[in-house]
Amino acid sequence: MKLFNRDRTGSHQLFQPVLILWLCISFALIYSSWTTITSRSGWDPDDQLRLMQLRDFLNGQSWFDNTQYRLNPPDGAPMHWSRLIELPLALVVVIMTPLFGQAQAEMIAGAFIPLLGLGLVAYILGRIATAIHSIEAGIVAAGLALIAPALMMQFQPMRIDHHGWQIVLASASLWSLFWTNQKRAGIFLGIFLATWMHISLEGAPLTAAFFVFLGWRWIVDRNHGDQLFRSIAAFAIASCVLFFGTQASGIYASIYCDTVSPPHIVAILAAAAIMTLAIKIQPVDRKVRIIATAAAGGAAGGMLLYFAPQCASGAFGNLDPLVREYWYVNINEGLPVWRQHGPTALSLLAGPICAIAALYFSRKKIDIAQRGNWHIAAFFALYAVALSMLVFRTVAVASAFALPLVAIWIVIFFGQYRQANSAVQRIGLVAAMLFLIIPGAVVNSVVKSITPKESIAQTKADKATTKCEGIASLNKLNALPKGNILAPFDMGAAILMTTPHSVLATSHHRNETGMRDHIAIFRSPAGEAWTYLNKHRINYIVVCPNEAEMSFYEERDPKGLWAILAKGNWPGYLERLPDMGSGIQIWRVRG
Repeated sequence: MKLFNRDRTGSHQLFQPVLILWLCISFALIYSSWTTITSRSGWDPDDQLRLMQLRDFLNGQSWFDNTQYRLNPPDGAPMHWSRLIELPLALVVVIMTPLFGQAQAEMIAGAFIPLLGLGLVAYILGRIATAIHSIEAGIVAAGLALIAPALMMQFQPMRIDHHGWQIVLASASLWSLFWTNQKRAGIFLGIFLATWMHISLEGAPLTAAFFVFLGWRWIVDRNHGDQLFRSIAAFAIASCVLFFGTQASGIYASIYCDTVSPPHIVAILAAAAIMTLAIKIQPVDRKVRIIATAAAGGAAGGMLLYFAPQCASGAFGNLDPLVREYWYVNINEGLPVWRQHGPTALSLLAGPICAIAALYFSRKKIDIAQRGNWHIAAFFALYAVALSMLVFRTVAVASAFALPLVAIWIVIFFGQYRQANSAVQRIGLVAAMLFLIIPGAVVNSVVKSITPKESIAQTKADKATTKCEGIASLNKLNALPKGNILAPFDMGAAILMTTPHSVLATSHHRNETGMRDHIAIFRSPAGEAWTYLNKHRINYIVVCPNEAEMSFYEERDPKGLWAILAKGNWPGYLERLPDMGSGIQIWRVRG
């Protein structure tokens, strides 16, 4: 006897249980994140700087101006972020400020918007699992989404950066492929993908995968041309609307490789022109369709390389060598899986790996009528897993795409459990279902049990650094006369958020000049460092001594300024001030 019927839409039966689960998880996350919410500190420098961008926008900074003027003053630093992300946050803050004040309004917006994104992803993944298998699988998939570590990391209260919205748009794009109304599906897929690309060019590889998939279906069967046509047209139009709606200079805007720029628009329009014309002609010969698809891809690549050859080596291809050596290669999330911390990588990849296993073991359990949907989910799950191996930050999208398949496997196991007569078989099936619900936690526990533990001294040092860099600690810097601060990259955004001071650089690559000179100061001999300090009119050097960046300078450049300061010596142009907060070391730059 089934708990639910096999309604393939599942919209009515799915919404209520997902809403109840989402409310429960949301309350739990708010409770566990209460300190972060009340301090409005976010979870990393991206959240903190996003809050600064939001404040600047609400205080009158132009929609078209993304410059952060308290970075590398007086010119400021251009940001690669889209204002689009700030709109829902701004809406909540504007509504709530008259009722509760701005501080509380920022807390409400910072807690509600990420949790809203988590609920959307859970519901969407539930709809996908329902379309492939059953409403039971849909509810399980939604429940798994609400507790998946890779997703919860991006949707915690005060996680207000763009990463969560990327997962929402990726999931919505995949969901559109299961809609029964193919015309509407094509239009919305194009809009979803264009918005994803506008928010972050990290979506480009998966956007390409969606169009490759639709193009392949059209090559195999030209009756699929209408959905492809609408997707391409909507993608091109939405890309232009978003670009020209956020760029005051329009087609003459600066060329960047890390966001949609004029060359990208030209490339998109070139490919769209070729494909829409070819689809309208409706060539009978499959070879002609292959040639047209290849020509569109070639035109897009050719236009991009012609107008922006510097982008051939990727978004960070032209990064300053010093910034690349000292900063970029140490940003783990942008590196392949084999460059990650082993236990962390294994725990986050556990879900996607389970999805691969689910594809194999459940392939014969899917109804013949739903095999097409199963193949769609399989293709994108495998592609996302492969992509996450090369760029680990995409593991969250890979986890989202994996969950419907894992949910189906759990439902299949549950059906077998109800029919099993053997106690041993029942116990085994229960163990398997529990593992599939929390694979990351199980893997993490096993790995921790067989790997050496951190030394007590290292654990204490890490806790001391975390406390030193905390908002309560940095708040003490307000006692200093307003000035320009040189601080480790990961402290910079919190200083901007908490104090009226400016900082030379944070871990945001568009401020390349500031980042290069920031690194040069810490690694250069005292005399050379003074030149950079004077150039940027730095008033204070502010450091938490056990910070990882500072340890790196000390090891790499034993004659550099920071290595000298760490040993308790400093040149005459620096004056050591008393520590502030929880061990913040401060030097005032004389003159």
